[in-house]
Amino acid sequence: MRRIGTLSNEALAQRFCDFLVTLAIDAATDSSSAEDGAPWDIWIRDEKDVEQAREELVSFEASPDAERYNVKMQAATLRNKQVEEQQRRIAEQRKLHRKMPATTGASGMAANFPGRQQKIPVTIAVIAISVVAGYLSYFGRPRVSQDPTKLTTGENVYYTLSFVDDREYAETGDPFASIRKGQLWRLVTPMFLHGSTMHLAFNMIMLFMLGSAIERLQGSVFFGVLLIATQIAGMMLQVMLPGAESLPEFLHAMAGTPRAIGASGAVFGLFGYLWIRPTLDPSYPIHMPPSNVMLMLGWLVLCMTGMVGNIANGAHLGGLLAGMAAAYFVAPRDRV
Repeated sequence: MRRIGTLSNEALAQRFCDFLVTLAIDAATDSSSAEDGAPWDIWIRDEKDVEQAREELVSFEASPDAERYNVKMQAATLRNKQVEEQQRRIAEQRKLHRKMPATTGASGMAANFPGRQQKIPVTIAVIAISVVAGYLSYFGRPRVSQDPTKLTTGENVYYTLSFVDDREYAETGDPFASIRKGQLWRLVTPMFLHGSTMHLAFNMIMLFMLGSAIERLQGSVFFGVLLIATQIAGMMLQVMLPGAESLPEFLHAMAGTPRAIGASGAVFGLFGYLWIRPTLDPSYPIHMPPSNVMLMLGWLVLCMTGMVGNIANGAHLGGLLAGMAAAYFVAPRDRV
């Protein structure tokens, strides 16, 4: 809290605080001394309201009896509503906490949510498709057909699921060549392709840990939309970043390319959602341990240095920002 000034007596201080309540400014007053006749301090709870409150205090001191400050009843009504809202949120939080299981997994997040959806079909489907696509495409290095008129199964899978068909990209240089033909699935399907078994394993483990928690709690439809949105956001940023030839050497790790593959953009999107959502809505029952947050952010930064090889850092960043934005728009707003 920040002290912004004093008024000569309790009645004036309370009158001014009542007025601030009608401006949605949380204020309090108390005597600056135990002595009779001591002035009363005005305190503002939120730092962002301090400057406005100071300006209003100057106006109030100039004309404390003005009609605009006669808001005692209105302030009392608003305070009652605030108390009711706080009690409602506390009751809702307690209700959710009663549904939480007694134990948590290694990720620090609850493994089950009694009373919520228990099956995770979207999570399982994404993992299954990714495993099959990874092996069929030989992890981004499909076997080349000896017959120039035919493609191997691996080539078909890789060319079909990539953001852009490599053959069209080689001819046109346009990363959106396939998208412009109406092949919109390519905005999402690169998440099913991976460059190695380690790449696949890491992404699928993280997808299961983060995705299953969201899907159980908020349902398959919500989770599916969130997964697709963060994947698209990550892929679009990755594609739209300038190429390495347009960047100084120390920024080559942030170069864009339409050939990026993997689900890490979506994984960072799920992380961003679970990181931000409980900070905006304390009643949300999933809270990521700070150590997990630091681990993910540390990995994000480390990848951006270029020290860990060829990483789609644009996809990581785009997915993360999309997940954070989703948490902001989905989290309930405080009501006055």
